[in-house]
Amino acid sequence: MPTTAKRKRRPEPRVSTIPQSAIRRGRVIAARYQITLWRENGEWYGVGVEEPGAMGDGRTLEQCVRSVRESLAVVVASHIVDHEPIVTPILDQGRRPRKAG
Repeated sequence: MPTTAKRKRRPEPRVSTIPQSAIRRGRVIAARYQITLWRENGEWYGVGVEEPGAMGDGRTLEQCVRSVRESLAVVVASHIVDHEPIVTPILDQGRRPRKAG
């Protein structure tokens, strides 16, 4: 009679609890954010200017930009879900709102 116990499987970690609708809205907002890019040791790195906690990297410039933009979108989506203020893109900070009519 075997005496080995079955191993309990650990539950899979949740990848994202952010609704896709918030991520889509975050992508629209994040597309207007500025990013800073640099190359180091053959790899590209980037960080959001308005949201410095959003970072990304890639072997090519395009991969890095895509990575940073997606990171920014998730950060903005998180703000949306948590009802936190969203940073206005620098491009829009000097603009006056349009008058309706």
